[in-house]
Amino acid sequence: MKFLKNPLILASIYLLFSFAILATFFFTSYRALETKQEELLDIELQLTISQINLDFESVRSVLSTLSNHLEVDFDDADFLQYIQQVDEKNEIIASIYFGKSDKTMINSTGFVPPVGFDLTTRIWYQMAIASDEVILTPAFINATQDRVILTAAKAVYGQDETFLGVIAVDVDIRTITSIVTEKEIGKSGFAFLIDLNGNLLAYPGINQTIIELDSAAEYEPNLASLSGSGVIHNFQIQNKVGVVSYKVITSNNFILGVFLPIEEFTSSLMILSIIFSALMIALIALAVILTIIYYRRIRQPLAMLLEDIDSVDMTKTPNYRLPEPEKDDYLNIRLAINRILDTTDFYFNERQKAQHKLMIENQRVVLLMESTADIIFEIDLNKKFVSVFGRGLDTLGIKPQAFTGKTVMDLFGDDGKARDIAYSKALKGIHSIYDWTYIKNNQKLYFESSISPMYDEFKNIIGAVGISRDISEPMRKQKEIEYISIHDFLTGLYNRRHFVEAFSELDEEDNYPLGMMMIDLNGLKILNDAYGHDTGDRALKKVADVLKLVSREDDIVCRIGGDEFAIILLNIDVQTLDTMKETIQLRLSNILIENIPLSVAIGYEMKKDSTLDLEDVIKNAENQMYRNKVTEGRSSRNNAIKAILKTLTDKFVDEKTHSTRVSELCKKMGIALSVKSDDLKELEIAGLFHDIGKISIPDDILYKPARLTPEEFDIIKTHTENGYHILRAADEYSNLAEYALSHHEHFDGRGYPRGLKGKDIPLFSRIICIADAYEAMTSDRVYRKKMSDQDAVKEIVKYAGTQFDPELAKIFVEKVLGYPFK
Repeated sequence: MKFLKNPLILASIYLLFSFAILATFFFTSYRALETKQEELLDIELQLTISQINLDFESVRSVLSTLSNHLEVDFDDADFLQYIQQVDEKNEIIASIYFGKSDKTMINSTGFVPPVGFDLTTRIWYQMAIASDEVILTPAFINATQDRVILTAAKAVYGQDETFLGVIAVDVDIRTITSIVTEKEIGKSGFAFLIDLNGNLLAYPGINQTIIELDSAAEYEPNLASLSGSGVIHNFQIQNKVGVVSYKVITSNNFILGVFLPIEEFTSSLMILSIIFSALMIALIALAVILTIIYYRRIRQPLAMLLEDIDSVDMTKTPNYRLPEPEKDDYLNIRLAINRILDTTDFYFNERQKAQHKLMIENQRVVLLMESTADIIFEIDLNKKFVSVFGRGLDTLGIKPQAFTGKTVMDLFGDDGKARDIAYSKALKGIHSIYDWTYIKNNQKLYFESSISPMYDEFKNIIGAVGISRDISEPMRKQKEIEYISIHDFLTGLYNRRHFVEAFSELDEEDNYPLGMMMIDLNGLKILNDAYGHDTGDRALKKVADVLKLVSREDDIVCRIGGDEFAIILLNIDVQTLDTMKETIQLRLSNILIENIPLSVAIGYEMKKDSTLDLEDVIKNAENQMYRNKVTEGRSSRNNAIKAILKTLTDKFVDEKTHSTRVSELCKKMGIALSVKSDDLKELEIAGLFHDIGKISIPDDILYKPARLTPEEFDIIKTHTENGYHILRAADEYSNLAEYALSHHEHFDGRGYPRGLKGKDIPLFSRIICIADAYEAMTSDRVYRKKMSDQDAVKEIVKYAGTQFDPELAKIFVEKVLGYPFK
């Protein structure tokens, strides 16, 4: 390519190439012009690729030469001198280093890895040993933060195929990006370079003097979408639309692209016919001018610049700087190089300052270790404590001096065996995490510890360092969590999870006969509906207390569901089970919750040998319990309803009078309607129980002496639904639930709770509605005096057809009360 340095040849090539392109464009269509422009972009791209590949080929050549040198024989000192010479001769190379298989390194810069540095974990090392070829890493900022580099590396093997290590070269990325940034694409086009991590390495507007990696996605989002190779039209970049040609280069390490705005891309077609001849003349003149400019403005200044750069020697003349003539076309480069020299000098001075800061920082670390809440310790190769720091020692109540020169066995005896084993592992290069305990003032303290080996610069173990943390409080919380996970929060009994696990674990021959008792609390739903869940919870706690009191010490008492309990009984017999059953039922029957005696259904089963499956044991016990619940539960629920009504009427005398009178009026109404005797009895009872849902209404609202607020009236209206739920739970009164629910529905559909209308309202509910209203109007209330019978009749007549069934209202007034309906 030396002939390209001759400006005359370059000018001739430029003229011929330009004439050929212009002539072709002049006689072809827009598509042909577009194709040629794409080819032009591709040529620019390929030229740039060739220049970049030349640099990388030189790096690969260096690596191959060094690899061949290593494969034959080498001495560390001679090889260091050799790579330093190679480093100095190659401007593109920032440093050369050989990572040997024993994890040591030879570096042309004299860099010595610190303690703990494992070169086998470095990406260039891992990529090299995974490939037979020279590999290139992604671009990154070097450790000294003064340049962006990439690493080329190659695995080296001896003549006997023995792995020797990895030879690597750090390449200053600016030698690559300068080719791209200096590349001119047309008049307004440019080239760009992106690495495989999406970092924008070369791009107009990026300051190459600032050491940082710019993300293409953040800097120019459209560039982040490029992958592979190709040409894209109407591509928007820098707020311009144009054509971009791009290609993946150097083994998929970079994407190199060139961009030309659409105005320039298509401008030749519009003006080609007018300026073709003049352009040829201009091209010839331009070639001459460019040749002159090349000599005067490029070649001569560049030669001077290179001569001045060769004079740079930081080892001998660190204060030397390149001359900065004002009319030099490469003044910016000279200024940039001088800034780099200034930076290098600055970092040398900063290194001196850093050493001083390091000394201060060491003092800070010691103070930090002494003030930490943990215990930090160091042991020597004999497992003796060298130093111990931290306020955690206050927890132990032991002074740091008590540790020095002693082993953990000396200090803690047999309690230190587990820690002694961990120390031995650490001195063999094994990191360990372990727990230990310490008794202080009859209280057990828990500690979590970690210990790791310490190495010198030759990777020899010289001791170990560890840290211990007091975890007593987290352990206490953990035990609380474990308790909660197997206990019922309400009763404190074991929960269903523990029941299942314990029953399975206790299924052993030594525990036979193994008993299973299932207990179900009768009427819990009625208690919840009538008095609220707090009352139901109180009943559950009472049952739990009785079960704990009656069960034996080794028995396991559990709450396995909402109202279900279970007891696992070891080495039990039938007689004992029967006695326990009777005792439980007797004790609970003497406990009253809101005037309701507690009642449970109980079933049990025994496993006498391994032939009976655990699931069958539980199933048999549950079946027996459910059979008892069918008989005992019905009676219990019916009694509960009666007890609720008694509680309500005993508590409020007016309510008792009201319920009794409504019941009597309903009976009279049934007789007037010729209702059958069985239905008449049901209507009478429905009238008695119609307001049972008021048991759940707060007393201060139920008998408030003043007018109710809208919110309070909404609460009052819930008594119909509460009564429905209470009555539905009892078999004997389940038919009455619908009557209690609907007795405040109005004939015109404006009642509550469901807004039923006309005959959709049950007959008995329509009767209760009339009787309830009449009784309320003719009785004194805390907030008003009663009406006369005549005034109450007028109200019945007035609201017949709206609030009341008109037919039933007429019968009630005429046949039950004996007044004319008018």
